[in-house]
Amino acid sequence: MIPFESTALKRGPLSPLIFKLGLYGQLSDHDVDTIGDLRYTAIDYRRNQRITTLSVIPPCVYVMVSGLACLSVLASDGRRQITRFLLPGDFCNVFDAEPIGSIEGIDILVPTRMAAIPAGVFHQLGASPTMHDVLMALVTNASTAARKTIGSLGLGNARGRIAFLLYEFAQTMVVRGLIGAPTDPLPLRQDHIADATGLTNVHVNRMIAQLRRDRILSGSGTVLEIADVTGLRSIAGIRW
Repeated sequence: MIPFESTALKRGPLSPLIFKLGLYGQLSDHDVDTIGDLRYTAIDYRRNQRITTLSVIPPCVYVMVSGLACLSVLASDGRRQITRFLLPGDFCNVFDAEPIGSIEGIDILVPTRMAAIPAGVFHQLGASPTMHDVLMALVTNASTAARKTIGSLGLGNARGRIAFLLYEFAQTMVVRGLIGAPTDPLPLRQDHIADATGLTNVHVNRMIAQLRRDRILSGSGTVLEIADVTGLRSIAGIRW
C-alpha cells in the first residue's frame, strides 16, 4: 500500500474529492451525496506512463482517486520540469491541471487510478451555487500556490528550494487527510525533487544527505521523512 493512501474513506472512491472540496467551502449533505453517487469510469495508469491527451470522447472530467502524478513540461533535450504534483482528489484536466500541447503532460509517478466523470454530469453538479463558490475558491488557491512556488524557485538556494518543496508537500498531504502528520513517510523520490526544483539528481542527493546529518530529515534509502518540521520551515524561508 502507498503510505499516503487514506485509511478513513467513508464515501467510496470519490472520497478524496469530497474531502478536498470541503476545504474550500461548506458542502451540504446533498452535495456530498451527489458527488459520492456520481457515475464514472475507473482508469488505471502504470508507473512512468506519460499522458499528453486525456480522452475527450466522450468528454469527461478526470479526478485522481489514488496514486501520485505530476504535471510537467519536457524540454527538447528530454529534461523534465515538474510544475505541480497531483494527489488523490485533484482534477487532472480542469481546475488543477490542464495539459497544453505536446510539450506538457501528466506523468504517473506510482500506479494511479483516475475517475472519468462524464462532463455533462459534472457540470450539473457545478451549477449548484454552493459548488460554484467552492470550485472558484479552489482555482484561486491553485493560483496562489503556483505564485508561492515560483517565488521559492526564483529566490531560494538549493537547500531552501528542497526544504520549501518538502514542507509544502507534507503540509498539503496532512490538510488533505492523506497522511496523519508531516513527519510520516513521503512518497517523493529524489528524481521527483530534482525535477520539481530545477536541480540535478546529484545535487539533490547531496542536499538531502546534509539535511539528514543536520537531523532536519530522517529515513534511509528511498524513504524520506521530515524529522524537524520547524527547522525545515525555517530553511525554506517561509513567511506566510
